[in-house]
Amino acid sequence: MRSILLFALAVFLTAPVAAQVPSNSRFANGEFMPLAPVPKTGEPVAPFFEGWYRNTDGTFTLSLGYFNLNGDQTLDIPIGPDNFIEPEEFNGPQPTHFPADTRRDRGVFHVTVPSSWEDAPQRLVWTITANGKTTSVEARVGWEPLQLDYGQRAMGSIAPLVRFSGDGPSGQHVQGLWSEPRTAVPGEPMTLTLWGEEVSQRYDHDQVNTDVYLTVRWFKHQGPVDEVHFDPDRIRIEDGAMNATTTVTFMAPGDYVLRARVDNWNANDSSGGDQCCWSNAFVPVTVTAGQ
Repeated sequence: MRSILLFALAVFLTAPVAAQVPSNSRFANGEFMPLAPVPKTGEPVAPFFEGWYRNTDGTFTLSLGYFNLNGDQTLDIPIGPDNFIEPEEFNGPQPTHFPADTRRDRGVFHVTVPSSWEDAPQRLVWTITANGKTTSVEARVGWEPLQLDYGQRAMGSIAPLVRFSGDGPSGQHVQGLWSEPRTAVPGEPMTLTLWGEEVSQRYDHDQVNTDVYLTVRWFKHQGPVDEVHFDPDRIRIEDGAMNATTTVTFMAPGDYVLRARVDNWNANDSSGGDQCCWSNAFVPVTVTAGQ
């Protein structure tokens, strides 16, 4: 009995010392304590696999996003050896701009894979190297806990429709919609107008937030390191309005892709963490030096 008590006392006394270098720290090596302040710079950008959708045509959609672990460092990582997707045939739609203010952004883009991926152990791998740290994520069809659906949520929310003109084609969900290519000149504001339509079927219960509006937020999705300014970058669609207009100004020439996220996240059953309910809209822009 005495030996058991001595052993227990030894464990009790040494536990605080072991806790000073926890195995569950940020990189699982004791470099940071779990509740330490977020470092401002020097951290990686982690790609995320949000989940997969089964499409009616037999294909599958993989939804991907990212987490910029830096508290105050925005990174631009061009598609190439530090930002690539394998197999190579799927490389290209991923973002190259990772803002610090957004940090965790879900469902930023998608990759559609053929029906054969359900029967074969195929993987899509997205790899990002930032601040000398390389992180990768695998995405595949068949993980049941990560299967997503396009249907309405518990209180009726569903992703809104998006258009680039009032009577134009619409897009929805992570796949969203692409506009025709546009051109711009550095330093000259270009107008962007997006139509959003709420299509949720909300239940009429007291606990449901029926005062739901759409929010449009614009991002630089791809492009050179130079800044892109949206004025404003967030617009609220409400009071019967159907569209939101902003201006974008590019600081340097190059090829860009802009992304708008149209969401109804003020609804009780809608948020990025719920994998609902937003739709993407993409605008490719070639910025020329002008005459």
